[in-house]
Amino acid sequence: MYLAEINEVIKASPAIQIQSKITHLQRRAWNVLLANAYNDLPNTDIYSVSVAELSRKLGFNSHNEDYLKETLEALVDCTVKWNILGKDNKQEWGVASLLASAKIKDGICTYGFAPHLRQKLHNPRIYTKLNLRLQNRFTSRYALILWEVCFDYFDTDRDQGETPFIPLETFKTLMGLEETDYPVYKVLNQSVIKPAIREINDLTNYHVEVEQKRLGRKIAELKFRITRVKQVPIQESVFPDVENLPPVAVELVQAEIDRKMALQIADKEWDFVSPKKLPVPGSYADFLGYVSEKIEMSVDAEGVKNRAGYIVEAIRENYQDPDLQKAREIRAEKAKEKQLEELQEEFNLKRRTLLRQAVHADPHLVERAAERIQSHIIRQRLEEHDSAIAAYQKGGMVAAEINAILAEEFCQDLLAPVVAAYEDEKSRILGERG
Repeated sequence: MYLAEINEVIKASPAIQIQSKITHLQRRAWNVLLANAYNDLPNTDIYSVSVAELSRKLGFNSHNEDYLKETLEALVDCTVKWNILGKDNKQEWGVASLLASAKIKDGICTYGFAPHLRQKLHNPRIYTKLNLRLQNRFTSRYALILWEVCFDYFDTDRDQGETPFIPLETFKTLMGLEETDYPVYKVLNQSVIKPAIREINDLTNYHVEVEQKRLGRKIAELKFRITRVKQVPIQESVFPDVENLPPVAVELVQAEIDRKMALQIADKEWDFVSPKKLPVPGSYADFLGYVSEKIEMSVDAEGVKNRAGYIVEAIRENYQDPDLQKAREIRAEKAKEKQLEELQEEFNLKRRTLLRQAVHADPHLVERAAERIQSHIIRQRLEEHDSAIAAYQKGGMVAAEINAILAEEFCQDLLAPVVAAYEDEKSRILGERG
């Protein structure tokens, strides 16, 4: 069977429930490679696919071989643990590289899986069929991972399914996050969970919703429900208590505020706050942020017998907790720094890829850029090679300097859309716009 004919991959649950920091493209690439190899897994340990077909399945230019090589290299370097949700009710610890090896020669990519992983991939007692065309619609790796996890529990007979309650730490692991990332649930929810769910619901014919479980007063576990949408304009919610409520009311209802009071607060917004206690304009990004702060204050408030009443009064009278506000500012700043760091990494990868495409189309660009190198140390490194292109392909300081010159002097028009998108997103994160 040719890869062109394959539109779904049979993927073992332990391979879905992996602890992994691979990117969105790398995860999609691994799914495609698994689909291509699946039927031959019992008979051979090396599989092949044309670079052109692999690129087509991934939805990018087949001439971008450097990008493909980086993706394969990352999969070989990625060590993962699997079955961390224990869906098959058996205790088993496993660790392996997502790919054991990979090679590209004469337009053909050959690759192999680690023996332990290969055995599990071909004979999964519990498995999920994932649509390869559908996965290319996702732009967020969080959406793809969450969709895989939810679909792992999808019952085709009932057209719905649900995950078990997943501890927050485990959920972060599944998403490829560090335990210290997004320490505040509100930020995790707004930056990871809600965008992922929204993308799944917008781009697929499935509807996903999340249920939260509290341990004491803090959200500790999450459960996701997935339902196939029945060609109807509105999907019936499996959480009718919060269906169609505005975000502020949802937060309040989940904090055990009476639904009627939650709707009243959400409807009035700042008018609900005592006029003399209104915060300074600009102190909060929006009313939801203000309400979330008061809910968080209630968690650690001492001597409170009626938490719901405390939250309502905290909103009305603008209770203050300088330590909490300072901690929130610090956490928000760290979250912003994390977003900027991820944005910079993504921009660097896109820029490097476009520059390599430009060099592939016109190798003389490297010679022209090399002539403009001013650093004595880098010129020495350059002279250690037979040619500028050889030094460039070696990577390191020379390649970095040549790329900088190419970006600044020779490839500005090529990079302009990527630079503009980067600057817009950076401004959004920093709050300079909107």
